Amino acid sequence: MIYTIGETVIDLIFKNMQPQAAKVGGSALNTSVSLGRLGNQVSFISEIGADEFGAWCTQFLAENGVDTAHLVQYSDKKTSLAIAFLNEQNDAHYQFYKEFTEPMPSASVNFNSSDILLFSSSFALNKRVRQCVANVLQMANDQGVLVYYDPNMRKSLRNQPEAKVLLEENFKFADIVHISDEDAFALFETNDIDAICDEMWKYSVKVLIFTRNKYDVVVCTQKERLTYLVPKITTVSTIGAGDTFNAGILHNLNCQSITPKNIGSLMQDFWNEAIPFAISCAGNVCQSIDNYIDKSFARQIVKK
Repeated sequence: MIYTIGETVIDLIFKNMQPQAAKVGGSALNTSVSLGRLGNQVSFISEIGADEFGAWCTQFLAENGVDTAHLVQYSDKKTSLAIAFLNEQNDAHYQFYKEFTEPMPSASVNFNSSDILLFSSSFALNKRVRQCVANVLQMANDQGVLVYYDPNMRKSLRNQPEAKVLLEENFKFADIVHISDEDAFALFETNDIDAICDEMWKYSVKVLIFTRNKYDVVVCTQKERLTYLVPKITTVSTIGAGDTFNAGILHNLNCQSITPKNIGSLMQDFWNEAIPFAISCAGNVCQSIDNYIDKSFARQIVKK
């Protein structure tokens, strides 16, 4: 089972101040849906409101093979909204509208050592849900679960001292970290891969996946470094690109039954398959207004 923990939002997408689409969204949710479409067993830990948007989220997840047993529903709150504004390059900036104020109840997850856990984005730095996230991370570590972390930070959090403290805690829990060049510069004030690797090895991270936007992806371990070029594409929306890249990696890790005990022995052949596949997943998303891989694309993969 692949577990993901993160925020649920409704993405209302605008370009040139004109509405383009409404999508069920949130970083870990987007990853979950792509994983479900690829045929993985996946369970999503999150929270929603008791409104029509909340009902839509629950139905949408179920329709895409995502378990919702750990989805908390608040009876007196509305589901969060994210207004996404696309620029000329079809990258997004956001405005958020949220009602949740109480701490998120801790989830009780029956992990086993063959499971994988993804956590990511601003949800992993949110003080309101921190105790729940920390408890899930500790349960995962106690059971020997492979933990994958993508900081994917909101710019508003980057200069907050408490966020940097939580980031350090998050890195300590992670076996694999996926970090973008933009996030790396914000966190470490450098895009020098050697310096970033040194930071990751301090926290006992086993694999660093470093993405440089539309240019390339670099996989680093303490034994090797591999670089993969990103093909040029015409984008419609980059919302969900990083999330779906994560789904591509997690799909391959799950198919190969990778755990913290054997991740150090992964050979170049694994990454030669996993990284181009993840890039193709992200590229598929960028060529549509959706936040997740296209169902027909996923069906072609599952049939192989």
